[in-house]
Amino acid sequence: MRKKILIVAKTYPTRSQKYKELVCTAGVDEEGNWYRIYPIPTKNLKEYEGLKKYTWIDAEITKDSSDNRPESHKINISSVKLLDFIDRKPNWQYRKDILFKSKIYKDLTEIIRLANDDNSLSLCLFKPNKFLRINFETKDIKEPNEKEKKDFVNANLNLFEDESCSVEFNEMPQIPYNIKMVFEDINGKESKMNILDWEISQLYLNLKNRGDGDKEIKQKIKDKLWGFMNNRDLYLCLGTMKMMHGWTSNPFRKLTRTILPK
Repeated sequence: MRKKILIVAKTYPTRSQKYKELVCTAGVDEEGNWYRIYPIPTKNLKEYEGLKKYTWIDAEITKDSSDNRPESHKINISSVKLLDFIDRKPNWQYRKDILFKSKIYKDLTEIIRLANDDNSLSLCLFKPNKFLRINFETKDIKEPNEKEKKDFVNANLNLFEDESCSVEFNEMPQIPYNIKMVFEDINGKESKMNILDWEISQLYLNLKNRGDGDKEIKQKIKDKLWGFMNNRDLYLCLGTMKMMHGWTSNPFRKLTRTILPK
């Protein structure tokens, strides 16, 4: 089916066993229904350079039969048509009107029940009651060998049936730690989740390339995030992990941010 979707969340590229590297993208339709659409390869589809947050797209999608999460769909990347980009100014209210057609959750227990017991939710807009802290947890980065680099290119090329797509694949740099946000819901329930937001990871790379040290980079990322929390109306786009959906005590392990003016 073809669907008009407003891109709301775009994660930093992650390595995939099947596709080697892909972006998970989420958005809402004109009625506020959520869609998780993938795989979208990282670079460089020249036809889709404008595929950024708050862009309307029209695309052919199908329910992913291998993923029982209700919002998960596969996208035919060659079918994507870029429509309007909703710039922040003067369109804050329009962004809010579209997003707020979906339900805004404030209770972690409720969304966990809907994911695990009902299998009726795996993506949602969430409003924390209180932001507590930002944590940085070191992770091991394994550099790919030559065979893995070759497999990476071949796997991504095989995503396309349309030979007219201009494709150039380069693996994105990996971030050496997980950046985690700790927050409380309306009932005081605490949760810690990975920030997979593309812009925050890109901020790390920009600071690193500028020559900032690790301690300075972490502080600037913290300052940026705390600025969002204190000076803007910050909502979280929460998503469950496929391997944890339906059975763990909290399958929601990842988030991106949605910022609106106060």
